[in-house]
Amino acid sequence: MTPVNLIEATKVYCRLFFDQSCRCLFCGQTQSNQVCPSCLVLLARLDGPLCRCGLQHPAGNEDEDIPASLCGRCLRQPPPFTASQAPLRYSFPLDRLIGRYKYRGDLVAERGIEQLLADTPCPWPDMDALCALPAHWRRRWQRGFDQSQRLTDRLAGLWKIPSLPALQRQQSTPMQQGLSRSQRRRNLRGAFACTRPVSGLKLVLVDDVMTTGSSARAASECLLRHGAAEVRVWTLARTPER
Repeated sequence: MTPVNLIEATKVYCRLFFDQSCRCLFCGQTQSNQVCPSCLVLLARLDGPLCRCGLQHPAGNEDEDIPASLCGRCLRQPPPFTASQAPLRYSFPLDRLIGRYKYRGDLVAERGIEQLLADTPCPWPDMDALCALPAHWRRRWQRGFDQSQRLTDRLAGLWKIPSLPALQRQQSTPMQQGLSRSQRRRNLRGAFACTRPVSGLKLVLVDDVMTTGSSARAASECLLRHGAAEVRVWTLARTPER
């Protein structure tokens, strides 16, 4: 290839690369951000009043961090965490974006998620630390990263709350996707270990998606057994009740 042709080929490659990196991850339109304003407003959001488990609950009190009453499931089995919040509903097209990032290691999708985080205020600024709900080391090895820890570190910088990696997943549980609530709970018995001192700390447990809340329950119980004063749960998205 002659020098002139090489220069032209380089220009074409750079133009294609930069055009692709500036396209909205949802609609494909060329934008300055990974998610365009039109698609951003279309994402389904979870508004109060909410139950402690993060699902919409009409009997709650939207003026309080912790709702005055619980949904029927939480009345039967109250969660060990005192509150949970997810700004977005886990539905199309957000589920596709998270899937690209989580299961295919698409770090371009992560840039779109970071944009969503930048617009999310801290719901509990008085908490002491953020704690990721970790993946097992085999899962991290398969994916090449731990999405919950990366999410936690990003939020720690945005919210000015320290990240405390206090949990370790000591059992490689089967994939939770597609399992019932009772099956998830059986999988998670003894799944977590506390590896850092947490006595007296108010902690925010961070994950990408809450489905049934079984992982959050198990991780919260582990932290509370080791002396945490309180655990609240924050996830980017919440699966709506079927």
